Amino acid sequence: MPERLIVPGAPDEKLIERALALIVESESAPHEAALAARLALARWRSRSAEHAAAALEARRRWDALGGIAAELRDLHK
Repeated sequence: MPERLIVPGAPDEKLIERALALIVESESAPHEAALAARLALARWRSRSAEHAAAALEARRRWDALGGIAAELRDLHK
């Protein structure tokens, strides 16, 4: 297993992964599930400053992936 680089002040990678999973669901799931994921992300993000920071980092990573969200949405149609 590769050694994990820890950046002081950076959110925990597990939190980023959780936020990213909710973002992917909110962007790619059918309407009702996407709405539920957006609400779950908002609740999750409000739990703590660390959760909020992880959500911001996850969004940054998701946005960096560009058009993959549209491709995922097309798969669910």
